[in-house]
Amino acid sequence: MKNKIKRFERKWLFKSNNSLSLINALIRSNLFFRTQYPSRKVNSIYFDTHNYTSIRQNLDGVSNKKKIRIRWYGRKNTMIKPVIEIKSKKGFETKKESIKIKELDNVKLSNLELLKEKLNIKIKSKKIIFPILTTHYKREYFVSLNGKIRATVDYNLQSIFLNNLSQIDIVKNFNNICILEFKYPIGLDKYVRKNLKDITLRLSKNSKFVNSAMEKPKSFS
Repeated sequence: MKNKIKRFERKWLFKSNNSLSLINALIRSNLFFRTQYPSRKVNSIYFDTHNYTSIRQNLDGVSNKKKIRIRWYGRKNTMIKPVIEIKSKKGFETKKESIKIKELDNVKLSNLELLKEKLNIKIKSKKIIFPILTTHYKREYFVSLNGKIRATVDYNLQSIFLNNLSQIDIVKNFNNICILEFKYPIGLDKYVRKNLKDITLRLSKNSKFVNSAMEKPKSFS
């Protein structure tokens, strides 16, 4: 089963662990955000080629970028109802294709060979891609009063660098940052920017995927 979404995504990165200040800014903004869903733990495992093509595209600022991940919620070490997400990005415009992968339901994160095998078969990849790293964080969900703009606040970010296909040995904690993200239909971009002037934030193109990758040893780059 596939699902395709086209939208704008804008992110701000805060070097602070005060997620409440971001939440208060959303609630008090002209868009009057309110809680949409209960908070939950978000887990992702990212895939890339041996040459780290996806990471390099992000670091080099390539306008047309693509990344592939498996996402699930709840427990970190066991995949529950995992979904493959293929995200293509041009500027702030994002296209996301979601594909359910029942073959990996209840599979342990440590079973990297199986993850690699099943994902490559599922997406019919021309080049073999490998599990590179994971991200894990707590996410709060919000929606504007008119129901058209979504916002999320992520914190307690942790990344695990998959050094090879047999071990998980490098763990990074990013407890001193929060990430605020807005997602909305492309046609609402001017409306959103106009109504967010009261939230004095500096727009950043940060990606949890790339930020995590940049924290790896020099041999990784």
